[in-house]
Amino acid sequence: MIRRLIRTLRRTHEDERGVVLANVLIFGTVMMLLVATMIAVSTSGAVKSAADRNFQNAMAAAYAGLADYQAKLSNDNGYALYGNTNAQFSKATGSSFTGNDSNIAFTNTGTQWAPVVGSSDQSFRYEVDNSDYSAKGVLRVRVTGKSGASVRSLVANLKGDGFINYLYFTNYESSNPALTGSSCTTAYQWQTGVSGKCSPVQFAGSDVLNGPIRTNDVFTAACSTTFTSSVEQHDATVRSSGGGCNGVFKGGAPSTVPYLGLPALNSNMSQETRTDIPATVPRPGCLYTGPTRVSFLGNGNMTVWSPWSKATQVKVSSSTGEVTKSDDIAKAASLCGTIDALQSAAGATIPTLPANLMYVQDIPSAANNVNTWPAGTIPSKYSNTYCSTAVTVQGGKASTKSNQPYSNGQGFPAANEWINTGSSNNYRTGSVSDTYSCTAGDLFVSGGFSGAMTMVASGTIWVTGDITYSDPTNDILGLVGQNAVEIYNPAQCSAYPTSFGTVDYSRCTSGGVGLLNRGYGAKITISAAIASNAGTFWNQNYDIGSQLGVLKVIGSIAQNWRGAVATTGGTGFVKNYVYDQRLLTTAPPKFLQPVSTSYGVTTQVEVQSAYKTDGSCATTTTGVCR
Repeated sequence: MIRRLIRTLRRTHEDERGVVLANVLIFGTVMMLLVATMIAVSTSGAVKSAADRNFQNAMAAAYAGLADYQAKLSNDNGYALYGNTNAQFSKATGSSFTGNDSNIAFTNTGTQWAPVVGSSDQSFRYEVDNSDYSAKGVLRVRVTGKSGASVRSLVANLKGDGFINYLYFTNYESSNPALTGSSCTTAYQWQTGVSGKCSPVQFAGSDVLNGPIRTNDVFTAACSTTFTSSVEQHDATVRSSGGGCNGVFKGGAPSTVPYLGLPALNSNMSQETRTDIPATVPRPGCLYTGPTRVSFLGNGNMTVWSPWSKATQVKVSSSTGEVTKSDDIAKAASLCGTIDALQSAAGATIPTLPANLMYVQDIPSAANNVNTWPAGTIPSKYSNTYCSTAVTVQGGKASTKSNQPYSNGQGFPAANEWINTGSSNNYRTGSVSDTYSCTAGDLFVSGGFSGAMTMVASGTIWVTGDITYSDPTNDILGLVGQNAVEIYNPAQCSAYPTSFGTVDYSRCTSGGVGLLNRGYGAKITISAAIASNAGTFWNQNYDIGSQLGVLKVIGSIAQNWRGAVATTGGTGFVKNYVYDQRLLTTAPPKFLQPVSTSYGVTTQVEVQSAYKTDGSCATTTTGVCR
């Protein structure tokens, strides 16, 4: 009995050891599975971390590529003409290039990429769309960055930090001595040790500047001058015109900025009328010669009078410099007007130039230039023309007087106009600085404008009346005058002095001078981006006559010297300058560019990757390269 009980207990103990062993085996298996799972999770996390890192680095490489292209543009404004015509992004937009500058970032096939400096696994490529560069001053670039197995692309719009980024830009804050008759020395107001330095032109108390303004000099303002946006200048303090205060700054305190250079000449813009350099000028504009008048008709058309013009599009021999007519005369006539019409009293009525430029040049003197006129010859299609016909200045009869120049063939001077820019011994006297030339590349313009165009003059652009947009959302105009962009504001004389019983028509009594066609409160509106390379934007005869109304400029103004439009003595216009916000992202066609500038990003967005990691193009669902 006892033996049977012992055997039973022994079997029970042995059964428990089997259960424990099974439990140990099960627990061990579970632990091995957990360890294996943890190892798998750790490995996949490492792979995911590497993929995430490559994904982020690919976009960082794209940003590095964008910065590389911006730097090249800033160092060379002509870099917009470099690219790869075979790149899909460029080819699809019709962009054209003069070369690729041996820049490997323009590669669009194969395994070669431009490396990111300081990185061993990041690289980039970029493709350029310059189809809107000449028309709007805007470049688009698609940049693709690569890191490991990740590729990402972005598209950015770039625009230069040009004059049209500002409502008002000046180089000097003093006036042009050649126009004022002053013997002062042109210098910046912040410069010291300059003897006889020209005085600044100040902003008046009633002036309102609705937009960002900038100068290489320093501004001078009255206490109640209102600046609604940023003020950028050589130093951080606007000078006071009196009373110890210097304006109301709603856009924040003035800030200091580096020098921004105006090109000394606009003559290089005339190459936009050449037909023999298609890589540089794929869409030539129009060339006009001598005093030219334009009247905008408000319906997308304009009438152009240019009697001295013989060829409106030209080609230039690279070996001799000879300037001849373009090969396709009919095409030039269709765009710019026929020569017969331009030389006629009726003028040529044509559409405003489509996203293009017109350039008005001086009558050339070179014998091998198609627009040259032989000595002693003048246009013959007007009955009242050019340097040979005396101007009617007084009493309805024509006479030659020492103060009056001959007609320039475009109606300037007007009948009874007194040419006046100075005074001497209580008498007003004439000055050649403000007369009208019959051979200069001067442009006279007014009217309701519709379209997108830039007008350039090698002389002066005279604004003879309102210039307004028919559609302020889409219309855009540029005015670039080498010597000046000037508001036509003619004077007249009602009292001449008498010397020994003879009327002296070369002078006018101070009290006898007044305005010819404007009276108290008269106003004018100019919608345009305005620039003067070596001159100024100003109001003719700003210092005589009664108080005029508001001069409203909707756009921007850039000038070498500060131009006066009024005096504190109650003459001239009251300013109301309003910045056209569209100029932050676009520009008039082929508008004036700074000597050098930086290019900023106006818009930026990530897009589908343009390339695969092996360097081949990424394709759409239809198999076409993106």
